[in-house]
Amino acid sequence: MDGILTFIIVDSLLIMLLIIFIIFLIIAKRSLEIEKRITRFSISSITDKPSSFFDKVNIRYDKLIENISRLLSSSKVLVRYSNRYDKYIDKTKLIKNKTMDIVSNKVLLSIIAVVVTIISDALRRHPVSLIQVLFALIIGFFIPDMFLALSYKKKQKQLENDLFKAILIMSNAFKSGRSIMQAVKIVSEELDGPISEEFKKVYIDLNYGLELDVVFERLSNRIKLEETKYMASSLVILNKTGGNVVKVFDSIEKSFFERKKLNDELKSVTALSNFVFKILVAIPFIIFIMIYILNPNYFTPLVTSGVGKLILGLIIVLYVLYIVIVRKVIKIRE
Repeated sequence: MDGILTFIIVDSLLIMLLIIFIIFLIIAKRSLEIEKRITRFSISSITDKPSSFFDKVNIRYDKLIENISRLLSSSKVLVRYSNRYDKYIDKTKLIKNKTMDIVSNKVLLSIIAVVVTIISDALRRHPVSLIQVLFALIIGFFIPDMFLALSYKKKQKQLENDLFKAILIMSNAFKSGRSIMQAVKIVSEELDGPISEEFKKVYIDLNYGLELDVVFERLSNRIKLEETKYMASSLVILNKTGGNVVKVFDSIEKSFFERKKLNDELKSVTALSNFVFKILVAIPFIIFIMIYILNPNYFTPLVTSGVGKLILGLIIVLYVLYIVIVRKVIKIRE
């Protein structure tokens, strides 16, 4: 029992240190981005200021990621794999990140996870097993995907809400007799965040003389929402054939509002079922951890005997089928 407590305490401390280090890097990177954004609108002194500790850490980390990306880019398989992360790249920034940088971060985190596992076993004077190393590699490599997906989902939700505001502003602008270019400019000035940057790009493209259908096709490709495609196609048709833009945008505004209202109602109806689903998915892991703490040898027959391995495989298959079936039912309800 003492060995288990030591194992839990040591691993918890190492995981906490790793989380604190990652949070520290995120804060440092964020503060440096804000500083660079503000520096463009301020007057700097002639004397060179010494770099702060956050700047040095961020610069060294970026150089490390850049070197890893350069090394990994020699593999065609990894280059194809990195293309799947293209949707997570923020295309509104002046200096865009590369998809390979995301893969480099995943590789670096997996190496850190392996190092933490080795240090943990060394402190407890236990031999390092291959299964532990593989498990640490998998966890370190795939956990960033979860955070990327959550961040992307949050960004898409913000874009959807901001797009509704943009349509309202454009509708009011058309009612007051403004042109498409003037309405786009008002949206870019009135709103902030990603949607403002996107409409600034639209305004710049229109100023450079690009066709309206090309400009809004680019917008719909950057903001992959049905409402964007609907708005873009409506503006292109109006520009080519003519028509009452006020009535069209009133129709877009009403359909957008009804669809958003329907989605909110569906989310409120399925919120309880989703919450119950998450609890039911987590309960087996909670029970496993509790039993393992009380009796570490309780699950030993499942991995040492042939019948136990067969039962373990059957449990995993049934658990996966349970998750898939329940998730399908919830999706049908939505």
